[in-house]
Amino acid sequence: MKNIINIIWKFAINIITSHAIYQQLFPINNISMVKLMKCSIYALLTSLTISNTACSNEDREPNPPGTSEVTIPEDAVNLSEKETANCYIAFPGSVVTFSTRFKGNSTTLETGNVTGIKLLWTDTKGLVTNLKLATGSKQAIVWLDQHEGNALVAATDDSGNILWSWHLWVTDYNPQNNIFTTPANANGTQWSFMDRNLGALSATPADGYKTHGLLYQWGRKDPFPAPANYTELDDNYNYISGKNGEVALYDIEGNKLASIGSSTQYHGTIDLSVANPMTYFAMTYIHTGEMDEYGEEIVLNDPLTGDWTTPSNDDLWGGVSFKKSVYDPCPPGWKVPVCDANGATPYDWLSYTSMTWDNTNHGAIQNGQWFPATGTRVYVSGGCDFTEANPYSGLWIGTAGKAHANLELYPTLYGQYMFIINGKRTFKVNKDRRSQGMSLRAVADI
Repeated sequence: MKNIINIIWKFAINIITSHAIYQQLFPINNISMVKLMKCSIYALLTSLTISNTACSNEDREPNPPGTSEVTIPEDAVNLSEKETANCYIAFPGSVVTFSTRFKGNSTTLETGNVTGIKLLWTDTKGLVTNLKLATGSKQAIVWLDQHEGNALVAATDDSGNILWSWHLWVTDYNPQNNIFTTPANANGTQWSFMDRNLGALSATPADGYKTHGLLYQWGRKDPFPAPANYTELDDNYNYISGKNGEVALYDIEGNKLASIGSSTQYHGTIDLSVANPMTYFAMTYIHTGEMDEYGEEIVLNDPLTGDWTTPSNDDLWGGVSFKKSVYDPCPPGWKVPVCDANGATPYDWLSYTSMTWDNTNHGAIQNGQWFPATGTRVYVSGGCDFTEANPYSGLWIGTAGKAHANLELYPTLYGQYMFIINGKRTFKVNKDRRSQGMSLRAVADI
């Protein structure tokens, strides 16, 4: 089509620019009529030029405006070709696709009537340069800049409601090249770990914040940024002195978004978390006005379980089934670590007496593995807790923490985690409310 237009264009130019040729083709002596004819031809050529430009764009652009189906670029990397997941590792500067048809790693639970795709946030301005949906195949197509960072992408319906969301971990890291396999424990169980937290861009202690990665509420599939700077909190865990540590987040246009801590909500459910993946669902307290035997007010969790979701579910990360769950936030081939069938934790190999604490970069090293103190997000506010005096963090385990035998009297439910702090509590397995936001390190799904 373009070649035909070019031939017509060149021929017509000759007509306009050569009076002799023009007179042979159009033997008109009336000057006004000649001008009119020339203007008519020029108008025709202008329309052909526009058509020619449109054809050129069609050849160049993978998804021309006005078409019913977006074309997936030939060089696009299909991240979900072998396995679907809630997180995908993508290389900087690439064009990637992934299926939006199913929830998480499920092959049966469909997301619904997906008609759109959008960027919810990125922690690196300009990381995602474009994204579109191939509606027929329900493939998300994402164009990435050369930088590293993290992004959250969502599939939407006709009304713009979020049906599901996926974490894009944009890095040149290949976890297969740096696997650490633990010594066999007393039960003969071994775990093969990534060498860094989910979302981290480095495993080198001197790289500071780049080694921290992202934070997760226990059982949720979507991440939240870890604090980027030291914070100060009052007794109610609200920021003071302007030290909030919040990471700047951006939309597709490069506009700065409201911080996660500023949009915290309460009383979450699984459905609400899926529809609102940027919302941190904290718990609060019920002040009873009653005093205990020590004269202290009796304060209850709200909800009573201390969980971010009602009802609670001990298997959200596969701690009961021992299988990768639909809400698991790890990439294909990886999953949240859980205790083995005998209850031994995946971090049994870590020991306070064997670790070295790095006072400069704030973290522990053992067996060549770096465990940074990343801070947390507080279960009652969603705000960042990253104290300069003694920063700490925790690595979630997908197995529920031991609750009190009398849940009617003490109904709090917990998740287990490995404690990272400078002191004798380092590398001690502990438990915390599931509303807390902590780090995660994936193990191979075998």
